[in-house]
Amino acid sequence: MLKARPIFGYLISTLAANLGCSILLYLAQSDDGVAAASATLPLIVVIFMGGLFTGALYHLRQRLKERGWLPGTLLAALGVNAVVSSLTFLALGASPLFFLAPLTAILMSELYARFLPDDAAMLAAMTVYILCTLLANFTFDTFIPLPLFGLLSVGTLFFGVTFTQRDRVHRYGRTQVYTMIFVAALTNMLLSFYLGIPLRFLLAGFLAIVLAEAADTEVYQRFISRRWLMRVATSNAVSIPIDSVTFTLIAFAGTLSLAAMGEIIFADILAKTVIGLLAAVRLVRRDRHTSSLANAT
Repeated sequence: MLKARPIFGYLISTLAANLGCSILLYLAQSDDGVAAASATLPLIVVIFMGGLFTGALYHLRQRLKERGWLPGTLLAALGVNAVVSSLTFLALGASPLFFLAPLTAILMSELYARFLPDDAAMLAAMTVYILCTLLANFTFDTFIPLPLFGLLSVGTLFFGVTFTQRDRVHRYGRTQVYTMIFVAALTNMLLSFYLGIPLRFLLAGFLAIVLAEAADTEVYQRFISRRWLMRVATSNAVSIPIDSVTFTLIAFAGTLSLAAMGEIIFADILAKTVIGLLAAVRLVRRDRHTSSLANAT
């Protein structure tokens, strides 16, 4: 059973990309935010959702390839997702185009591995980072009330991953990090224009990304000699509040009360901190597993 874990991980990751589209659509339609403007998810958002799993699939495919299980797992993933897409379409009315999400994840991981093997790991990490910022800005004004206090933006669930992803790219150099941040800011502006997101939200997203990511990068570099989890926790402690306060004040000042903005900022910081640390711990475990496999061979 343990030997088959990469197969199950690969299948679950592709299914998560597929079903994630249905969940995102449900959350959007249950709110009045920008994401609820259309009856279904824009095709570009479905593709973004798939690309979000590029990093996971890339690392899993490497383990599958070593064991000779990759071709069979690819066929199984495509078959299972085709069935799931058909069932969700017939039972729930979900778009059959949601099948493009797992297909995108598979194609991107394969393209990186086959044609850019030397930079594949870095590009996969950058891809996840950029797409998380895009999906976050698509769902920034769709909220989930927390039980006691706080309004959690759905976008926060995506953006919480970016802090750890960016810290992973630090290992390739500061230039690569700033290049990634610039590309993320530019693509977010283009997406905002494409989806018709109001200018103030565009400005809020752009400034939040630039200020928070620049602060995080500089703090991380100052602690570059410390343990990785310490670097992540320290840089996140600075960048997450900057990001949350900057975006919330610019996006919602004058339209929401101070109390409501306080709830948003509280939930935003809490969720991003927890998600970022969980992602960091998971990545440490994955890197240790990869290193142990390399040493064994």
